[in-house]
Amino acid sequence: MFSGVILFFHAIVAYFNINVLVNQLLYKRYYLSYALCLILSIIAVSFPIAIVFHKFIHNKNIQEIVWSTNFFLLNWASISLTTLLVLTLKLLFNWYKEEQNNKSLQKVNVETELKFLKSQINPHFLFNSLNNLYALTLLKSDEAPNVVLKLSNILRYVLYETGDGKVRLSKEIAYIEDYIELEKIRLGKGFDLKFEKIGDFSGVYIEPMIFLTFLENSFKHGVSQSLKNAWLKMRIEVQDDVINFRISNPNETGKRIGNQPGGIGLKNLKKRLDLIYKEDYTLQIIDEDTYTVNLEINKDG
Repeated sequence: MFSGVILFFHAIVAYFNINVLVNQLLYKRYYLSYALCLILSIIAVSFPIAIVFHKFIHNKNIQEIVWSTNFFLLNWASISLTTLLVLTLKLLFNWYKEEQNNKSLQKVNVETELKFLKSQINPHFLFNSLNNLYALTLLKSDEAPNVVLKLSNILRYVLYETGDGKVRLSKEIAYIEDYIELEKIRLGKGFDLKFEKIGDFSGVYIEPMIFLTFLENSFKHGVSQSLKNAWLKMRIEVQDDVINFRISNPNETGKRIGNQPGGIGLKNLKKRLDLIYKEDYTLQIIDEDTYTVNLEINKDG
């Protein structure tokens, strides 16, 4: 019971320190005021402790030193040690809690930013597709109903299947193939298209619509701008732990395809890659007579 009483006085100082002095003075950088108040708090409880020793310890040798300087110094040191230990635990707990809050905040920020980037892509794609459909209706093309059907399939994929993180690579490829068919109908002219799919795609997932920007740019600024001998080569290969995407097309205009005015361009795509895959991807762009993109992604990234 005697030890409990002594511990009670230690707890008073420790509690007062972490809940009042730390919040009101230490965190606000009033260091001198904090030190003075802490010292006064320790001195204030030293007297009740001395009274407890004097009243409950019936030992003449102890009672003789109760009111001595050494006794108060010993009490000051023991209370300071208790206060320091509790303060250390409190600061560690606050640090851990703040780190968890920061991680949660970062996660929310990343998810919010990704949703914003995706919200930019969907209207961009829809705008291009509706333009394609409009051109066909002006020509009274029999392909218009087929375009509407494929556009419906694509929009269903974009709006309902890409909102919850990664998708199966096989679905992404099916979406790309539908997009290519739409572009073939729109262009209405012969061009050399080669699309290779190599490897086992089962169980492989990827962030949706990563390849779309490159594909759109290749059609818009490569195939469409080529006066003759238009061509496009694309390859998606899964090998070991890597997804390799490669696309190339003629670059007769000499323009930098990724930086065209009004387009989302590479900036958006690179930001998505950085947010999602961080160090688990490499991107190489060769902007010469032939515009070539090499993208490698760690499928477990």
